[in-house]
Amino acid sequence: MKRIALVAAMGGIAAALTAGNLAAQGMPGAGAPSDRLVRVGFGGGVTVPVSDASDAFESGINGEAYVLVTLGSFPQLRFNLGYQKFDLKSAVTTAESGSTKILSGVAGLSLDLIQSGPVRPYVTAGIGAFRVSSDFEGGGSAGDASSTEFGIDGGAGVAIRIGRLEGFVEARVQNVYTEAGLTDVSSLRTVPVTFGILF
Repeated sequence: MKRIALVAAMGGIAAALTAGNLAAQGMPGAGAPSDRLVRVGFGGGVTVPVSDASDAFESGINGEAYVLVTLGSFPQLRFNLGYQKFDLKSAVTTAESGSTKILSGVAGLSLDLIQSGPVRPYVTAGIGAFRVSSDFEGGGSAGDASSTEFGIDGGAGVAIRIGRLEGFVEARVQNVYTEAGLTDVSSLRTVPVTFGILF
C-alpha cells in the first residue's frame, strides 16, 4: 500500500509540474477562458414574445452585459444587465404608436456541459427584477406607465473559443410577473436570442 501511495503521489507531482510547464510555455490548454476567475460578456439580438405577450407585442431587440465568476468546480455565478424594446400592436391600445421597454437585473448560475475543448455548451438560470415601461403617443391613450416586477430567466447557449476570447449564441426564456396591467396579461413571457462575445 505504501508503494502504491508513493507511486500515486509521484504521479500527481509529475502532472502538476507538467501543467505548470504548459502554462509557462503558453501551450494549448493553458489559460483557457473557462479557467479565469472573472469574465465579462456583451451581446445583442432579437427577442420574440410568446404566449399572451405575442398578442400584445411585435418582435423586439435586446442587449445585455454580464459578468461570470468561476468558483472552482461549482457552477459559475452569472450577473446580467439586460435591455429589451418592443413595439405594441395596435390592437392593445388606441394610441397611434406605443412601445414597451424592459430593463432587467438577474442573478443566477451558469453550468458548462463540457469542461474542455473549443466548444462549450452551457445552461443558465436565474431570478431578478424587471423594470417594465410603456410609452404611448397620439390617440386617446397618450402617456406612459412603468412598474418594477419579479421575474425568472433560464436557457441554454454555445460558446466557441477564438484565441483568448469566446463568441457565443444563447436563447433564454424570461417570464416577468406583471400582475396584469397595460397589456392585460398576468405575465410577459419572451425569448431573447442573443449573439455576443465573452472576454
